[in-house]
Amino acid sequence: MSSLATLPLTTLAQRSGIPVDAIRSYERLGLLSKPRRVAGGLVLYASDDMEKVRFIHRALALGFSVSAVRDMLGFGHKKPVTCCQIYTIAARHLEDIRRRKADLTRIEAALTILVEDCPRELGVTSCSIVQALSHPPSGC
Repeated sequence: MSSLATLPLTTLAQRSGIPVDAIRSYERLGLLSKPRRVAGGLVLYASDDMEKVRFIHRALALGFSVSAVRDMLGFGHKKPVTCCQIYTIAARHLEDIRRRKADLTRIEAALTILVEDCPRELGVTSCSIVQALSHPPSGC
């Protein structure tokens, strides 16, 4: 059961440590339920939302997609999400991070050679980097 909506946006932001703009963004992205609006345009959040905005903020900082965060929060599910389902999402994300890291390491190695071999004193048409990027890679 969710708690009563009693926290103004600025209070939620202060207590959670999450900027007001980020909280509004989470609403627009469908990661946070719309707050209760009361007379005078005041927007009120439930105390449960504090943990939720921290979770969203940290998950996005770790590179989870909006869709993955939505899935971990259980939006669109008829039943509550299980720890096993969250594990699967996180493990899939970790594998993707490792794959991207390996790609970046390979790219770094190739680019390091190009940069280190460049004499920096030739015209553009004779530049070793331009030459290397303009021709198919050598080897198998």
